[in-house]
Amino acid sequence: MRILQICHKPPYPAHDGGCLAMAAITEGLLANGHTVKVLCMATHAHPFLEEEIPKRVLTATRMEAVNVDVRVKLLPALWNLLTARSYNLARFVSRSFDARLVEILKAEQFDIIHIESLFCAHYIGTIREHTDAKVVLRAHNVEYMIWKRLAGHTHNPLKHAYLLLLADRLRKEEPALLRRMDGIITITGEDGRALKGMGVDVPMETVPMGLRVAAVIPQPPADGPLALYHLASMDWQPNLDAVDFFLRKVWPGLHALLPDVSVHFAGRHMPHRFMARHAPPLYVTGEVPSATVFARDRQVMVVPLHSGGGMRIKIVEAMALGKVVLSTTIGAEGIPYTEGNDLLIADTAQQFIEKLKWLNGNPKEILRIGTNARHFAEQHFDLPNVTERLVGFYGQI
Repeated sequence: MRILQICHKPPYPAHDGGCLAMAAITEGLLANGHTVKVLCMATHAHPFLEEEIPKRVLTATRMEAVNVDVRVKLLPALWNLLTARSYNLARFVSRSFDARLVEILKAEQFDIIHIESLFCAHYIGTIREHTDAKVVLRAHNVEYMIWKRLAGHTHNPLKHAYLLLLADRLRKEEPALLRRMDGIITITGEDGRALKGMGVDVPMETVPMGLRVAAVIPQPPADGPLALYHLASMDWQPNLDAVDFFLRKVWPGLHALLPDVSVHFAGRHMPHRFMARHAPPLYVTGEVPSATVFARDRQVMVVPLHSGGGMRIKIVEAMALGKVVLSTTIGAEGIPYTEGNDLLIADTAQQFIEKLKWLNGNPKEILRIGTNARHFAEQHFDLPNVTERLVGFYGQI
């Protein structure tokens, strides 16, 4: 098949879960023998860095980017309040991007237009005008649910009201855009059910995150005191709230009970207020060169998310490495785990502390759960199998 993949940010370098997810689709399709052209947006937070794209991928996809300013700005945000449109989505509408898309559609023939995320969905009108190709949108999240959950965890009345407004506008605009597609790919079954409940009745398939599990070398648990880690991009509000929750509500009690346990936080755009908390055995740093190296000597990945949607590919990576994952229920959404066997669940600060105390006293359980996690990743998330499901859905529509 000839596929045009449209991305709201460059898939490379794979700094966050969204980039990893898009890059996996690109590489999976190429490995499957399909022709892929990639057009992406280059933004302030995610510039197009050609030197960091694997040459074989850059050559095969002829990947290119259009600069789009998606930064949140006060005056446009205030002006947007006078309209009925979602400001979250309006920031990604660009005449330059639209013009380049038209040029590509006029110059080349495609079988499938693969749109990554709701943020590129507004270009469906342009696509329909210039091609008869089937259009599939990959929903990374149910976007309105993210903002609704964020509002539910906000105590500031003004911020709460504004987040609810954003959520309400997305609740109306999201299904309207998705109903214009020929097909929808959700990353989790929960997201698929939510979209159907919103009245999205186009053909839909759940295709989880893909990872070349065989290329990930499992890491046996390190000896010595328990070491926890959290690795995520800090330019996403749910991740900021997750770290804030752990530092304020989990860490004081955990450190008092288990003073030898260390916690290691890292990620792009780490706020100064978190960096200022750095005081061993609490380590807070910014971006790290290698996620695998960062995780190597730590036994447990903590995922204290209380908002957000979709699937966390960082959890999939940790499971492939043979790490124990301790996550909230929301953080582990979309992963068909068995609690206590493939990963552990904690939703309150006390539950986090109790599970970590149990792990600290039972090192054999760390090895058991980590080994199970690796097998689970091989079974559910291996990229060739995931790509086969994706291509099968393309064929259906």
